[in-house]
Amino acid sequence: MKKNIYYIFSITRVLSLLLIFVKCDENPDNQIIDMAERIDSIPSSISFQNILDVNNNGGHLQGIQYYKYNQKEYLFLSGSSDSNSYYAVVKMGVENSVISVNNILPIPYKHAGGFQISNNLMAIGVEDNSVRNKSKVFIYRIDDPESLPKEPLEIIDRFGTIKRATAGCVGIIEIGEFVLLVVGDWDTKHLDFYKIKKERVGFDDETFELVYSINIANIDRSDWINDIWLSYQNINFIRDYSDNLYLAGMASNGNGKNLLDLFRIETEDFSTFNLRKIFSKQLNQSDEANFDLAAGLYMTDGGNLKIFSCGSHIQEVTRINIFK
Repeated sequence: MKKNIYYIFSITRVLSLLLIFVKCDENPDNQIIDMAERIDSIPSSISFQNILDVNNNGGHLQGIQYYKYNQKEYLFLSGSSDSNSYYAVVKMGVENSVISVNNILPIPYKHAGGFQISNNLMAIGVEDNSVRNKSKVFIYRIDDPESLPKEPLEIIDRFGTIKRATAGCVGIIEIGEFVLLVVGDWDTKHLDFYKIKKERVGFDDETFELVYSINIANIDRSDWINDIWLSYQNINFIRDYSDNLYLAGMASNGNGKNLLDLFRIETEDFSTFNLRKIFSKQLNQSDEANFDLAAGLYMTDGGNLKIFSCGSHIQEVTRINIFK
């Protein structure tokens, strides 16, 4: 009986993926739009426990990412405080619990923002959110979440005018021969794109190169589905099975709803970039967990999108909403 059930499930999954590819022939964006449309606007909820020390003063959780290693499931959460930036790791299982709280930098870099994990690379920005004129982006190679690296592979230093040199949200992805990084500044008014060849990540004589910047105020929106661009709390790269590249923006819309926006990234050799808004969806919001605080996107092996969202702080018991 189990073999038959698995056989039926496998056939269903294959047919589902074939349907996506058929739709893709009509419009290259249909594949990712179909995945996003299938996300239920009503989330399921889980919770995790914590007995470790976390400074919840003067800040809040900023981003959340799902990670899988050796068939074990984990959640990473970034956070800010009045003393330091940090990220925490939650091990999922019979009892979901925090297994580590990891300080990144002390004052003035006390604000760790929205972030992303791609394969085993984690990119997270920390900024001086008081003076707002400098930030750093850390790139870590994670591998085993229960044996985390002490040092990052790369550090990108950002200096400049007030708000412009911040790093409130960061996305990372491996695509083609490159690792691509995007950094959103204060209120996500600009996007800075960096790249490096995959095989050069972690070499002392190589670092991510800033190749292009977008001023959102000046972007052509004539072919967008609507002209709305928000102050996204989190931005995540995503690609479909045809290697089309997209940016997901997650925020609250100010009317009591979470919002997922998808943008097609049009690029020439990953050296110039343009955004075209192709999809927008409202999702239910709650006081315990919403996109205004922290959210993160994950694509399953079966071609389904999941969005994780959490509340403002790590408590003894903390709620996670999952849209899938």
